[in-house]
Amino acid sequence: MKYSEFVRWLKQQGVEVTKGKGRHSLKATYNGKTVPIPYHGAKEIGEGVRKTVIKQLGL
Repeated sequence: MKYSEFVRWLKQQGVEVTKGKGRHSLKATYNGKTVPIPYHGAKEIGEGVRKTVIKQLGL
């Protein structure tokens, strides 16, 4: 799964995604929990990163 596809999926789940600090960073907020997400567009997202973000957001 690419970073852009993952961000699109998060938005479909009701997660608010905003720009973070830096050029390759986003912030995801869901139920009061905020998690930084690295963002590299068309590159593949690592399975561990994807699972960690989902777990930290409580999805």
